Parts: sequence; C-alpha cells; structure tokens
Amino acid sequence: MTQAESTTARRRRVLLVVSAFNPAIIADMQRARMLAWELPRLGWDVEVLTPRASEVRQDVVERDAGAFFAPDVRVHEVGSIGRPLLEALGSRSHGWRTLQSMHRRGSALIASKRFDLIYFSTTTFVYFVLGAAWKRRYGVPYLVDFHDPWVKRNGAADPPQGWRSQGWRSRLTQYMADRMERAAVTNAEGLVAVSPDYVALLRRRYQMSNPVWLATGRHAVIPFGALDHDLSEAARATRTTTARSSAELNVHYVGAGGAIMVRSFTLICRALALLRSQGNQLVTRVRVRLFGTVYDWKPGDAKQLEGVARAAGLADLVTECPQRVSYRRSLEILMESDGALILGVDDSGYMPSKLFSYALSGKPLLTALRRDSPAYAQLQHAPGLGHALWFDSHEEMPVSEAATLVTCFMDDVAARKTYDRRAALTPFLAPAMAMRHAELFAACLPPNQ
Repeated sequence: MTQAESTTARRRRVLLVVSAFNPAIIADMQRARMLAWELPRLGWDVEVLTPRASEVRQDVVERDAGAFFAPDVRVHEVGSIGRPLLEALGSRSHGWRTLQSMHRRGSALIASKRFDLIYFSTTTFVYFVLGAAWKRRYGVPYLVDFHDPWVKRNGAADPPQGWRSQGWRSRLTQYMADRMERAAVTNAEGLVAVSPDYVALLRRRYQMSNPVWLATGRHAVIPFGALDHDLSEAARATRTTTARSSAELNVHYVGAGGAIMVRSFTLICRALALLRSQGNQLVTRVRVRLFGTVYDWKPGDAKQLEGVARAAGLADLVTECPQRVSYRRSLEILMESDGALILGVDDSGYMPSKLFSYALSGKPLLTALRRDSPAYAQLQHAPGLGHALWFDSHEEMPVSEAATLVTCFMDDVAARKTYDRRAALTPFLAPAMAMRHAELFAACLPPNQ
C-alpha cells in the first residue's frame, strides 16, 4: 500500500514554499492552493511559508479571496529586509528582498523537525535555492515545481539567450540564476513540471550531475488541475446579465494578452473574418471580450489584441479590457459567458493553467495553441474538451479549416450548450492531481520513513 493510499499510516507533514498566499491570488500559487485542500485527505498535513501580502503587488491582494483557500491551513508569513534600498536600486521583485526572511523562518520551522518534505511551487525561482541550503543543514528532502523555464538557453551548454546584448545588471541576474538553478535542481530529491518539455530540458542540462530525481518515480509531469470548489463559489455569486441582448453571443477570455498572444488571436480573427466575408450570420452576433490582458495597463496604452481585431475588420466585434480582474471576477466572467477562449503562446512547452478549469465549467471552448504543445495534444486526445486551432514555428492551420472549427464553436455558443466533461476531466481534477503529488512525495522520502 502506498503512502497516498493509506489513511491509517503515520501522517506526514509538507512545507509548501510559495511566493504569495491568502489574501493574494496569483497564477503561480494556484497549485499550492489546491494541494492545501486535498493533501490532508491523503495523509499529508500542509503548512505554507510565504511572504506576507504587503510584500507582493497590491493589485493581486483580493480581500474577498478567503473562500478560495482551505481553512485551518497553518500559514507562516515573512516580511522583507532592505526593501527601500533594493527598490532604489531598481529591484521590483519581492523574491530577493524576502529571500533572507524566508530562509530564517524556514530554518526555524525545519529545525523543529516538524516536516518530512519541502515543496517549492512558485515561479519566484530564487526561493528554490533555499532547498539545497536546508537539505545540507537539516537533511530534509525537497522537490521543485517548474511552471515555466527558469534559465533559457539555446542549448544545454550555451549561455542564456541574449546574454551579450544585455546590460550588466541583467547579465549579473542571469549569471546568478544559472548558478542557482544548478544548485537547486541537482540537489532536489524530486521534480515536477507542467510540461514534458521542461523535464526534458532539465534532464539534458543536468544529467551529467546524475541528480536523484532522474530515477523512475522521482519526477512527474503534472499540469495545472481544476478545483470544483472554485466554480461552485463563483457560481454562487455570479452576476446576472440582464442588460445584454439575447441576440448577442458572448465569448469571453481572461488572461495574458499583448505580444505573446497576438499569433493565436490573429488565427481566430482570420477565421472570423473569412466567415463574415462569406455571409455567416452568427459572426455578426458574436461579441468577444478580452479581460485582464496587460499588467499595469494605463489609459492611453496600446490594446494589442483590439489592434489585431481591427486589422482583420472585426473592430465592432471585439472589446479588450486590459485591467486586471480578481480571481473571483475572472470565474464570474467565465460563468457569464456563452463560450470561452483559451489562447496559447509560441512555446512548445506552454500549458495554459486555465484549460481544465474552463473545461470543467461546461462552456463551449475555442482554443488556439501551438501544435506541438501538451495542451494541443490533450485536446486531440479528448476532443470533447473543446475545439482546437493550431499554429507552429513556421505555419498555421489553413484559415478555411480554422473557420470550420470556429463555425462549430459558434453553433454551440448560439445554442447555449453546456457539456458534462467530468468523465474526461477526472484525472485532471484536484483530487487526482493531489494523489499524484502524494505518490511522488512518498517516493522521495528516506527509506526509513
């Protein structure tokens, strides 16, 4: 019987190290937030080490966020050291200014011998280096979770991309990141990534060091899951939309926009423009609204996705609202829609964090993703999740084929269809994702534990 399957074995305790927690909600703490709900049911008690809310960007602090966090989870918060000096030097990341505080508080917690394992799940990668320091001093194993690449190189032994063209500060940061990644990854007992590309990248880069996580059962590709509780909480307070015309087909997107999403959104707009030119009547009813697309957007700044729509002759159909929306509001926007979009970036490893949550909502989905990405592969494996357009490094789906899929999507939207996708989604819901983590955690424990 594995640790994950046993409810009678001695309970374990894991310290989750994140870059923000309640009442702040950011994308890179969603994995830890969901695990805090589910791991206790699998015999793992959870505690969280995080910077306090005053240290993070204040636009991500959501005072109504409490219902999205598991109750009774012990959270250890820290402040920063030298914040005025670091900000004067141009550092905007709270990672560096809280690193020493995170180290001190974590050391005190681990010294109490209350933890069997440490799990770093954040894109504030500088925290990863704490794992090697704590392991060396206290002998507690740790795992690292890669949501994105940390150091980007052209090849395993090449310097970071753009090294020679950067200023001294950026080059110093890249130099330090390269060394810190090596220390963190080669000393980790286990490794998790949202994409197989990231595991393969780290394997190529560090296989000569023979880190223990290369062993079978010590690494796993686990995409971002979906939590039923989130959608239930959002549905409980979803706003009514009595002001909208029943003739409108409301298609919503919430998430990053800007240059990284231009390619995927352009493909969608080209398909819509072709259908309009062919006299498709549903296109005239579509209202695409894009929310939260640009960090720190100010009035007068560009709206790149609106620009894409304008160039395609769809300015009357597309509205971009770049300002950030809260996590609660993002789910309400999804629930209020007749259909939803998921946009992809030009990165073969990219896995949208919202894919399974959006699919769980039951809304018709239209995605535009890189053809060799894990997200596109998932939609090909389970086409009932949504309609998938594709592009790659050199080409994209023929616009006539894209238009056919967009037509199917619009038919679903016009019929206000909803889909019960639970059977296909069960492996990607929070309980199953937590089970996979618990099994990996157990494999990384010392033999006598």
